[in-house]
Amino acid sequence: MPKTEIIVPASTSNLGASFDTCGLALSLYLRLEVEPLDGKFEIIPSGEGAEKVPLDESNLMLRAALFAAEARRQKLSGARIRVDSQIPLARGLGSSSSAIIAGLSIYEALSGDKLDQADFFDFALNFEGHGDNLAPSTLGGLVVAVVQERTDYAGNERRSLLTVKRHWPEEVKIVLCIPDFEMETAKMRAVLPQMTTRHDAIYNLQRAALLQAALAEKRFDLINEALRDRLHQPYRAPLAPGISEVLRLNDETHKFPGLLGAAISGAGSTMIAFVTDNGEAIAAEMVRRIESKGAKARALEVNVDNCGRLISS
Repeated sequence: MPKTEIIVPASTSNLGASFDTCGLALSLYLRLEVEPLDGKFEIIPSGEGAEKVPLDESNLMLRAALFAAEARRQKLSGARIRVDSQIPLARGLGSSSSAIIAGLSIYEALSGDKLDQADFFDFALNFEGHGDNLAPSTLGGLVVAVVQERTDYAGNERRSLLTVKRHWPEEVKIVLCIPDFEMETAKMRAVLPQMTTRHDAIYNLQRAALLQAALAEKRFDLINEALRDRLHQPYRAPLAPGISEVLRLNDETHKFPGLLGAAISGAGSTMIAFVTDNGEAIAAEMVRRIESKGAKARALEVNVDNCGRLISS
């Protein structure tokens, strides 16, 4: 069997008020070269977080691949997997989701069994319970994702995703500010209240709907308001240096020409800004605000990836 190349993009999720609702694929990539190997799996990592990547079957990619194999009653004999990642770990850029998608793609490459989208996302949701990173990294672009519970032909309860992929306007560019500290998703979710008021729920629903309408109609002046949120950012921002200061850019867009708004990427720590111009200056300001609170950070200007995962032999 020939070597298989797998490419999976990073993703940003939540997009302010659209908590657990939609995400966007970004041009940072997890790249794999998979070569069949009898009797064992060998992982050769490089790039972001390579020193932290497990080399045994506790590796998330292998866990996903072997889970799919067991569910489909297939046996994977082994593979040499060269991994190169541009996606920082535990920074709110979908590194775990990218690994899960890569693992299911490894299963497909080694077994020759092409999963349909329902099964693909059903398996993926066993490892990552929210689709707003899984969907854009699989499909590319801006994706609205809804977790759907269903009963299969055997009467088993299963979950999959309803997804709608949308065009991202070329005029809106992406700037990332990546601090040097991690914010683990599980811990960041644990700080959120179990209950919210109807007033705050309506506040977020209005702005989540506004984001989709603003993008569709190219009302980019409304993105700033659409990124405002009461369900997650107010609870996460105080837990890390400089996050609150970057979010205050939403009240100061008049000072920075080209800035449409800023948000926490996923659960953090990466901050994302949406801009039409002056990305370099806005990135520098985001870094300055993080570093003013004693942390280090780096900035990147990235594109939206409209292709999603790619598999080629």
